[in-house]
Amino acid sequence: MSKTGIILFNIGTPKSYEVPDVKSYLQTFLMDKDVINLPFLLRWILVNGIIAPRRAVHSAANYKKVWMKEGSPLYVHTKHFADKLQTALGDNYSVKIGMRYSEPSTSRALDELAQEGVKDLILVPMFPQWAEATSGSALRDVFQQMKDKKLEFKTRTIDYFFNAPAFIKPSALLIEEALNDKEVDHYLFSFHGLPESHVRKVEGCLRKEDCCFEQNACEKPCYRAQCFATASAIANELQIQPSHWSVSFQSRLGRAEWLKPSTDHSIKILAETGRKKIAVVCPAFVADCIETLEEIGIGSREVFHEAGGTEFTLVPCVNDDDRWVQGFKNLL
Repeated sequence: MSKTGIILFNIGTPKSYEVPDVKSYLQTFLMDKDVINLPFLLRWILVNGIIAPRRAVHSAANYKKVWMKEGSPLYVHTKHFADKLQTALGDNYSVKIGMRYSEPSTSRALDELAQEGVKDLILVPMFPQWAEATSGSALRDVFQQMKDKKLEFKTRTIDYFFNAPAFIKPSALLIEEALNDKEVDHYLFSFHGLPESHVRKVEGCLRKEDCCFEQNACEKPCYRAQCFATASAIANELQIQPSHWSVSFQSRLGRAEWLKPSTDHSIKILAETGRKKIAVVCPAFVADCIETLEEIGIGSREVFHEAGGTEFTLVPCVNDDDRWVQGFKNLL
């Protein structure tokens, strides 16, 4: 009997924190039309002439702050998770990593699975909430590559798991463990931001402020609605009162209108209005990376303390936590 293949997709990471590698990665990532939705020529000029050259030095310095002995945090945690999942699933499965914009690439994963004689394939974007720029891009890319390589797998996909107990329960347990009975004035759930234009492509989305809380809002693949649903599910699991938690969006890029409120603004307001002890959770990510460890763990922490806050706890992502590995196995 042939093995079942599994590809775990994520964004990717530079080969190193050196400026040329970071610049190359940014160029590859930002040239994806699902990330910056402009005509090719305009996108090329913007990315290669303005964004990548300007951001590469700053981003390289930030990557250096969080780089691990084995490589970038995103790669290290993803690799450890994939190894543990392989062990948990056993020899009837073959688990591969498919980075969208770096190595180990989706192309390599497909070639290796084909060489192993895999017939059945499960495709899993490792983004809890659906977005065209992440999950959609990864799946379109892998199906195009399968077509180009003339590979005929029987495929199934797990498009999202924003409210799956397999993800929610380990996330809640990690919050409890990170806090270890600390007093917390407020829990902030910080999700990766998106341009509002990306969300408005879904019919009915962002037409009014509270549409994401309407009944059956998450039946549509609306990123914002799924973010609120994830936060609500974790808060319910921990029995956090609605007045003690909120949602924000981080990692804004460019001048377009992005989802609000921004994480930095929210953190500043929390400190200024008397929430001196906060916990920040980043449940748009399953693996700690530059966006969690540097942007939130270093940058947002500074914002909080400068605004008068006293105790800032960044809760780790699920990473390769054994309960997440087991939950993910059950999800598959």
